[in-house]
Amino acid sequence: MLMQIFNNTFPSNKYYIFLISFTILFSCNSFQGTSISKNSLEILIVSNENCKQLEEFKNHFFLPQKAITESELTGNLYNVFDLTYIEYTDFTEYFHGYQNIVFLSSGSNYSISEKKQKWHKFQTVLDFTIDSLTNEKELQLMSSKLINQIKEKELYRRINKHKNGAKKEISQFIQREFMLNISLSNNYSIVDTASGFIDIRRDFENSIHRIILSKTQRDTKISKNNVIKEINKISKNNIFSETQGAFANIDDINANVYIESLPDKTNIFELRALWKMYNDPAPMGGPMLAYVINDKKIKQSIIFIYYIFAPGEDKAEHLIEAEAVGKSLFY
Repeated sequence: MLMQIFNNTFPSNKYYIFLISFTILFSCNSFQGTSISKNSLEILIVSNENCKQLEEFKNHFFLPQKAITESELTGNLYNVFDLTYIEYTDFTEYFHGYQNIVFLSSGSNYSISEKKQKWHKFQTVLDFTIDSLTNEKELQLMSSKLINQIKEKELYRRINKHKNGAKKEISQFIQREFMLNISLSNNYSIVDTASGFIDIRRDFENSIHRIILSKTQRDTKISKNNVIKEINKISKNNIFSETQGAFANIDDINANVYIESLPDKTNIFELRALWKMYNDPAPMGGPMLAYVINDKKIKQSIIFIYYIFAPGEDKAEHLIEAEAVGKSLFY
């Protein structure tokens, strides 16, 4: 196959500039003044004065970005969401533009419910009541449940937004070769295709997304090592740089790989890792998200790999976009 190199938008001799100027663009607890259309990964938390567990809640209302280079370099974990806290008495029309709003209070038990009042059509507005007699373990569990519920709503919103949005040649190929539908914006273009294989990409001003869908032999016993081996084989054969002999593979597999079976999804596995360009003097890499669809009805599995190259940018937006595209195949 005649493959297009991964980094033709960014010549390899420029990567040192990105690395030297590496800055983590991540802010927390500061109102940005953004509207619903500008930052769907911002959550406004409006706390009632009777909420005595606010500080403990802040410690556990966290959804880590994994795996990302920033955490590997600094040792710090970064939240998928940007959080802004205000008191209930300060909540005015000025704050109605948030995509996600949580009203926090204390009560006799835990509850998560949707408020009837919304200020925008696709807005998520939730009431979260904390049991006043809670212990920290319960608070951590329920806070995690709350933030994941908001994330799932955001994924569904994006999946629905781009339903039937992919270019015709992409959607038809995926339907014909994989018997799947994909929610994808029309900004993605085909790099290459073959029987049971498609390679597509999207170019941003300072970043690149690359997606590969490929059929592979069905693995009756999914394991971390087998999935890594298959991803590395696909990556090595298809993701190159301008340096001869350079190729992409999963970076430091012992430290940066997370794999799990998805809840309520039989034989579907998710893998998160860091990819790296090997045999290239210029640093190039980033997060990787993959799904293995291991259907018992067919002799082959389908593997979806999403490569992200976004030097110096907060990866939250890129990671949520990758997850929405991947999960659109089977949600």
